[in-house]
Amino acid sequence: MSTVYSQMNRSRLVAAYLGDIRFEIVKMTRTPAFAIPTVLFPVMFYLLFGVILGAARGNQQMALYALAGYGVFGTMAPGLFGFGVSLAFEREQGLLTFKTALPSPPGIYLLARMATAIVFVSVSMLMLICMAATIGHVPISFGQAVQLFFVNVLGVLPFCAIGLFVGSLVSGQAAPALVNLIYLPMAFLAGLWVPLQFLPKTVQQIAPLWPAHHLAQLALGVVGAPTVGAPPNHVAALAGVTVLFFFLAMRRLGSRGFRLFGNAGGGIPNPLRRALTAGLFWISIGLVIAGFIGGNAPRSANAAATSKDATEKAAESAATETAASGAPVGVAAPATVVISEFENGNELTSYGLGWHSADDKMRGGNSTISQRLVEGGAQGSKSALEITGDVGTAIQYPFVGTSFVPNGSKDVPFEKQGLMDYSGKTTLSFYARGDGKMYTVVFMGPSMDGMPGMYGFDAGADWQEVRIPLRDVVNADFKRLKLISIGTMNPGPFRFQIDNVRIE
Repeated sequence: MSTVYSQMNRSRLVAAYLGDIRFEIVKMTRTPAFAIPTVLFPVMFYLLFGVILGAARGNQQMALYALAGYGVFGTMAPGLFGFGVSLAFEREQGLLTFKTALPSPPGIYLLARMATAIVFVSVSMLMLICMAATIGHVPISFGQAVQLFFVNVLGVLPFCAIGLFVGSLVSGQAAPALVNLIYLPMAFLAGLWVPLQFLPKTVQQIAPLWPAHHLAQLALGVVGAPTVGAPPNHVAALAGVTVLFFFLAMRRLGSRGFRLFGNAGGGIPNPLRRALTAGLFWISIGLVIAGFIGGNAPRSANAAATSKDATEKAAESAATETAASGAPVGVAAPATVVISEFENGNELTSYGLGWHSADDKMRGGNSTISQRLVEGGAQGSKSALEITGDVGTAIQYPFVGTSFVPNGSKDVPFEKQGLMDYSGKTTLSFYARGDGKMYTVVFMGPSMDGMPGMYGFDAGADWQEVRIPLRDVVNADFKRLKLISIGTMNPGPFRFQIDNVRIE
């Protein structure tokens, strides 16, 4: 890179940097093959999976997860493709040689491409957040939206570094294929499309290898969704990946005669420069290892419980039964519409096991819950069922609430409880009130394909009727229903009441 820039004054240097940034942004904007997929694909996927299959069907947990996941999905593309593919073509066609010969300030080429990636991520995130806040009705505050925006804007840097390394390695023809081989598998293996708990354990264990996993956990933490690993581990991993791949790319380009920072190290003696370079390299390796070790750990030191309690066995049993194609249809639901009205001084139901509260301590969690009958039910009734507690963060996916087993028997393990056929019913309804937070109704059975059926509702200060059209509950097999739960996954204290539960 020419040293003529050393004769420029400060205003000319600033103008040179800004001019090159503007040129790169205009160039990439006028490249539809890059601009359209980069901006629109994350929005389209979020509209389908986060809004149509999530919030629009009352599944707020899925809407939150989709917002964080597809935000990261949209962050990956500008860095990987903007650096990887473009650099490979420009290096192959001789344009990079031409640019390094121009009288340009040091690092101007990299800064312009990084700024372009940030601009495209900013546009994509603004569109996602606006969609989530309007038609998605996702319960995030303005502060959370701002944090999510900046997490993803800064989170593009590791992918810029990876793209830079790819562009330094392969030809222009090979770069798009290689970038896609990195981009799409990483998105899946990092849990951006499907929550990690629904993927094989091997995939869960290796998830911290991917920078997308660490960025996704930071994004999930911002929107209040369950996460794994501590934020410092995720930040360390992302910083390590950025420095490591940037270092490797600069070494590769330097060996081919491309010095994008000019002779920046000319004033540093060779031994000291080598020592600093080696130190920076090994520090980045250490950061990546630290992120891998702690990037998938539960949010508590004692959360690695492995005991096979009834709840964990129930989850395993549900997964096993899901895989079995010949699961029997449940017993036909009784003709009675009312499940429980709580007017007889207890939590009993008209059939099956009565409502019972369940925390997550047996799975290694630290949540607490209790339920009791309180006076003053809905529509002037005598009493209602109140559920209170505190959702902890000791395990990856806590859920506490009150549950009803429609074809259950006392002193029988959960995995051996019977199934109920509700296929002839159309609506589950009940009255609810509480602390104004979002709660979730969960429908569990043998044919859930990993994710149970869920439907979200708000429990405001006044009694309101919640009506759930069963046809709108995704993943629920109402011919083989084992459990109906009403509760929450959101960390922190909670309180809600239910009354007059009916299915008709």
